[in-house]
Amino acid sequence: MLNLSVEKILLNIKDNNWREIMEVSFTDMELQIWSIHWTAMTALVLSLAVMLFAVWVGFRLSNGIYNSGESNIVAKIAVTVFNLCVAWFLLFWWAYMEWHTNGVANAFAELKATGTSISPNAQMHLDAGDPAAPLSILPDLVQGLFLGSILIIQLAQTWMTKK
Repeated sequence: MLNLSVEKILLNIKDNNWREIMEVSFTDMELQIWSIHWTAMTALVLSLAVMLFAVWVGFRLSNGIYNSGESNIVAKIAVTVFNLCVAWFLLFWWAYMEWHTNGVANAFAELKATGTSISPNAQMHLDAGDPAAPLSILPDLVQGLFLGSILIIQLAQTWMTKK
């Protein structure tokens, strides 16, 4: 971050030159953007672990209904609602992940627009993102196929009878 010696700080305090002490370089600003980005990514990884656990629970519940010949309609509806809620949460997880990544790209675009040079990694992040994209829960093709296959397996086990 700021690399100020104690002597320089004391001289600036003595001369009432606070502006030099408080000035943050744009390199520091890029580091702050990266720091916020990786903090948010850590939270997103933890929430992904919870989502994957919920998908696993959904598979276990639907498999339990499929293997039990005595499941009633209330249990089938409850498991269906659970699995659809998990799918909805996954859609929002993917949407937030993309929105956050695009927001970081926008922060780098704003930093670059001020005439500040940004690092090659920040430039790659900017090139790969869509800084102006709004939040959208519409999945891309692979995400849609993955989530669709999960739901088909879970709902087929829930509603089909075992022969």
